[in-house]
Amino acid sequence: MVESKKSVIIMDEVDGVGAGDRGGIGALIQVIKQTRTPIICICNDRQNKKLASLVNYCYDLKFQRPSTEAILRRLSLIAADQGLTLEPVTLGRLIEASGHDLRQVVNLL
Repeated sequence: MVESKKSVIIMDEVDGVGAGDRGGIGALIQVIKQTRTPIICICNDRQNKKLASLVNYCYDLKFQRPSTEAILRRLSLIAADQGLTLEPVTLGRLIEASGHDLRQVVNLL
């Protein structure tokens, strides 16, 4: 059996493209049109006007911030794995302080 590896390109912070740069979104659209490699474009501000032309070439998949309970469960598992003992109230404060940003709260932990 021949194993084939598949690639993907991840473009994070595409809503920041164009800050001090002209033509970045247009160039990205041209790459999307020409490549056979899937491109995942990630942004924080989907309503940003700079993205208006890009969204015509993307599948729009929206994510919501995870609930406090979901983050609390995950943090509890991470803390236990790392040998940390923290009260749920303390973890809840970290979650609230991070604005439910899972990356930030794991970093704080």
